[in-house]
Amino acid sequence: MNRRSAYSHGPRERSIGRMMVTFIGLVVVTGGFIIAWLFLADRDLLFSTPQQVANPDAAPVLARYRFDTAELVAPTRLVTRVNRRTLGNIVKLDLLLPWPYQPGSIPRLPATSREFNDWIILTFETATTDELTPVERYGEIYPVYFDGEPEQVDGNLLRYKFKETSPYADLTLYVATVEGRHIVHRCDRKPSVLGPILCERTLSLANDMKLRIRFSRNHLENWAQIERNVRLALANMFRTIQPG
Repeated sequence: MNRRSAYSHGPRERSIGRMMVTFIGLVVVTGGFIIAWLFLADRDLLFSTPQQVANPDAAPVLARYRFDTAELVAPTRLVTRVNRRTLGNIVKLDLLLPWPYQPGSIPRLPATSREFNDWIILTFETATTDELTPVERYGEIYPVYFDGEPEQVDGNLLRYKFKETSPYADLTLYVATVEGRHIVHRCDRKPSVLGPILCERTLSLANDMKLRIRFSRNHLENWAQIERNVRLALANMFRTIQPG
């Protein structure tokens, strides 16, 4: 009786075993498909050697980073974060750019917070249609919260302070006017986790892309030269993609 009872469970156990093997096989195949999909546009990331990744003196490895309407070709050494849709294109990418930028010369990434003073943080992302730009906010929203008249500071900039009770109390605004265009920098009042106090400028790129430029406030008076450096990098790395 006991023998037959024990034997009668054999086929069921074998069936469960087959199901488990099938499940594990599906997981492995699905995982392989996901990895292949994610690295399809970034083959250099997948096939670069450990020496290329670990050795900061090795020749930079270039990879393609594809958004919906644009593509970035950049050294993997400079890319610090990539956010993707599930099984889809990139929606946000962070890249460190040396200051000053020289095409073909990629130094080591900063090892200490002090070294971040000489780097620019670029964040590429898809723009949202309902979001006001800093220039639009400067014309429509920010003036309500200004604390008095602006002050002229180095770099042909006007400095605006916000009221301590305003939603922007942790920011200081610096605005330049060039050929009738307002160029707005928002600077934190406290140091970032990277070390320096950061200032931010937003550029609108082609095909509904935008770029946030962040750099140490120590270089704020050099904002025009920084922007020229960034645009030089864009000319070397960034291109739009035609639909279809």
